Amino acid sequence: MPTYTYEAYDKNNKIVSGQYEASSEGEVSEYLTKRYLTPVSIESIALRSAKKGILSIELFSRLTPVDIMFLVRNLATTIKAGLSIVESLDILIKDAEKKLMKKLLEQAQAVIKNGKPLSLGFDAYKNSFPPIFIGMLKAGEISGQLDRTLAELSHYLSKEYMLRNKVKSALIYPIILLVASIAVVTLMLMFVLPKLTKSFIQSGVELPFITKVFLFISKILTWSFTLDIIVILGIIYFFVYFRTTQMGKKLFFFLVSHTPVASSLIKKVALVRFARTFGNLMGSGLSVAESLEISSETINNPSYTYAIEKAVIDIRNGLAVSDSLAKYEILFPNLLISLITVGERTGTLQEILVTFADFYEEEVDNALRELTSVLEPALLLVMGLMIGAIAISIILPIYQLVGNFV
Repeated sequence: MPTYTYEAYDKNNKIVSGQYEASSEGEVSEYLTKRYLTPVSIESIALRSAKKGILSIELFSRLTPVDIMFLVRNLATTIKAGLSIVESLDILIKDAEKKLMKKLLEQAQAVIKNGKPLSLGFDAYKNSFPPIFIGMLKAGEISGQLDRTLAELSHYLSKEYMLRNKVKSALIYPIILLVASIAVVTLMLMFVLPKLTKSFIQSGVELPFITKVFLFISKILTWSFTLDIIVILGIIYFFVYFRTTQMGKKLFFFLVSHTPVASSLIKKVALVRFARTFGNLMGSGLSVAESLEISSETINNPSYTYAIEKAVIDIRNGLAVSDSLAKYEILFPNLLISLITVGERTGTLQEILVTFADFYEEEVDNALRELTSVLEPALLLVMGLMIGAIAISIILPIYQLVGNFV
């Protein structure tokens, strides 16, 4: 009899996993239901073993921000049209092109058919979604206004996507320029300088100090091309992986926060994300503390995450939002604190936060223009100086060589 592995929700909505011998998946599902467990996934161990060694598409697939935006928008539209959640998910499953999306929707539908809420169905795949996604789903279900909450979530995701694209678009040219500069300098050091220097040495010319420096760097680069490739791949892996660790994030933001112009941009992007996330979560019906907790996860900035987590503790001890955030005046400007104070007094905190986010998004645009206006000429200058220095290291021995013949 085949053995199946399973994951299911218990009475406390916590995931439990295990194995069970049965003749079919239906028998495993019946076994779990009798024990008041809601199945999330059931898979044959033999089938899982057969998949080993095969590069599955799902292994490399992931949900992009666009995928999530369309999922939320389509789900909101179908529910608003009067369809049940199960019917809405059935339509989305048929239209899903990505295997991961189809599997995710099928699991969510199975959870709902077992009487559990939609948010719990997606919770098993919460790593594929931004933290605000699950939070707003829960709030929409509690308030009974899931279609309106999904529409607000769709608007939020669109704004966040546009903000991220603005930052990426502004940095594309400087990054290309930086990569091109490094490539040109490296090629000159590895292929041009060594050949010329060999001719200079054979002619007996005393090499200038600057030529010797570049020649030393050239020897290091040309000592082993295999080692060069390993080092390059290692550096790329280090930065890509290290950036995802907690220490890597802290180090990255520490360096950026002490960089002129860039520090202002990072701060403004964090404030826009904080205000918009906090405002949307409060508007969906979550408490202030819950909204702040989820906001700290979405802001993707260790300094702000730490400050907001501390603020949550203060708020649960009875302190006002404005007073708790005012302790971190370096992170939160007086304008925002003053607006939050007014919002708390007038009961319009959600509207004020969303308005502040829209206003500060224009500040992000200004900061991006300022950053690119400084970064581009700076990179061109550095590139010119490097190439110029290499050119001088080549020209000086030529002058000496010509002088010897004259």
